[in-house]
Amino acid sequence: MERNNEEFTYYKAKHVTCLKYRREHHVELYPTFCGVEQCKPGFTVGPRTRENYHLHVILSGRGSLRVGGKTYHLHGSQAFLLKPSEAVFYQADEKDPWHYCWVSFNGASAKDYMDAAGFPDGVNARDCYADTSEFLMLTWKLLECRENTLPNELRRMSLTTEFIARMIEAGERVAQPRRHDDSSDIYVDHALDVIRCEYASVKIRDIARHIGINRSYLTNIFKKRTGLSPQAYLLRYRLNIACRLLLTTNYPIQEVARQIGYENPMTFSKMFKSAYGVSPRNYRSQGALPDDAPDDTGREET
Repeated sequence: MERNNEEFTYYKAKHVTCLKYRREHHVELYPTFCGVEQCKPGFTVGPRTRENYHLHVILSGRGSLRVGGKTYHLHGSQAFLLKPSEAVFYQADEKDPWHYCWVSFNGASAKDYMDAAGFPDGVNARDCYADTSEFLMLTWKLLECRENTLPNELRRMSLTTEFIARMIEAGERVAQPRRHDDSSDIYVDHALDVIRCEYASVKIRDIARHIGINRSYLTNIFKKRTGLSPQAYLLRYRLNIACRLLLTTNYPIQEVARQIGYENPMTFSKMFKSAYGVSPRNYRSQGALPDDAPDDTGREET
């Protein structure tokens, strides 16, 4: 889907959403382009030069950047900058293609801001040292500002400035110990929070989309952290809630099933018996929690 007017082009397809502005301003900083893309395996751009600064934050996956005789091999939780008039070539990994968001901008202070953000002359990539989901959130907000109004123009400038400000702050924290050695911990924490809040209705694909990573990557890091796939953990979490409802309430089996996301009580009973060896009705009469039910008040750690 593509929409055009005199000021911008908005484009949305299966793998990419972006918004390009045509108006230029003689000010300190102004946005020109933004987007989010889950690249296809081996997807390439360039060699080419650009007129503006393009700051990419890698959410997950891998790829490479070639500029100025240097080749950077990059991965999730890193950022890379394409600078005006520099010939660049970049490519998504064939097996684990990167998923990134970006903002493009220019202005009288753009170079100074990028120097402060850790991209001085000769440097085009660095570790992000921040929760990449923050940058993704700002990019989606930018993409929402596609109507040609003065309030939206001000919002675009503000959100672009905030994007850069967070990158500068992240650079200033380089010398400090990082809370997480691996950004995958952050993604798993987000996934666990979503499951605990929306267990009755959430789908694993929705969790991955909410976090900003692909489902296969989520499954890989989630299983490494908890020992279970997201789907298996969600099922165990739902059934654990069902166990507590069966023991602490007088709800009919149909209502217990509905509260944990099963509209068909027969499906619920089949899943429950498969997990614990007894039907929900017989389990209620026995009055004991199964030993392997995950605790819904805490987190499973490895």
